[in-house]
Amino acid sequence: MATDDFGKYSLNGWRARLLKLAQTMPANWFGKRLALVFRKLVLKNGPAIIDCTINKIRFRLHMRDNVSERKFLFLPQFFDVFERQLLQQALTNQSSFVDIGANAGIYTLSAAATGARVLAIEPNPVVLKRLHFNLSANQLKDKVITVQKGVANAKGSFELNLDPNNLGGSSLVHVNRCNSLTIECDLLEKILIDAGINKVDVLKIDIEGAEDQALVPFFETAAPSLYPNILIIENSDQQWQHNLPDLFESKGYQRIKRTRMNSIWKLNA
Repeated sequence: MATDDFGKYSLNGWRARLLKLAQTMPANWFGKRLALVFRKLVLKNGPAIIDCTINKIRFRLHMRDNVSERKFLFLPQFFDVFERQLLQQALTNQSSFVDIGANAGIYTLSAAATGARVLAIEPNPVVLKRLHFNLSANQLKDKVITVQKGVANAKGSFELNLDPNNLGGSSLVHVNRCNSLTIECDLLEKILIDAGINKVDVLKIDIEGAEDQALVPFFETAAPSLYPNILIIENSDQQWQHNLPDLFESKGYQRIKRTRMNSIWKLNA
């Protein structure tokens, strides 16, 4: 798809008005219920792809196979609000941000908009294509390094178990999926070095239960100078084979916030 066709899938008429209403509902229980009703009405017999500008960032979002894209479009006021505000506060044009499991680019684009140097890691070619479109639509493709790999505990080929109803739920560890995709994986430290990243201000990781496989080897071998100052990690505690909170604390981190979806850890000075 050419990126100069952004707007091709913009809503109009009553659907556009309902989308705007959903996005501006108050961030409380009642507002969320109304926003979900509006979303249901817009999507019933409606478009599979929608172009929209959210917080001055252009997004082309897919409605039928990725929960995060659908949720972010209609409920941005509920989508990782603390985390995205933290990016605005913590990142400058002198910062580096690493996005492991970049998906369609919600975090990547939010970080890139601050002027920070961004490394986006996403192994799924379908989702990576969406990320590339969104970067190009915002003239950010040359300012973000993208890597089509998974992050694992070894270099090699791994099976990414796919969830056809939610591409963002694809995982190296979940096996209850309809099909899988062979992807290349590498160690996080190696990916950072290859990308020329020698300092990480904020790292976000959301890889559906495989976060420990990515981070344990990293903290075992990486120089402390490479440790992220802030870690945003999906709350997948029950799926980990290693105790990541204990590991983080042993490396000098303190948890500063636990939201519904993520935990945020900060490295003590």
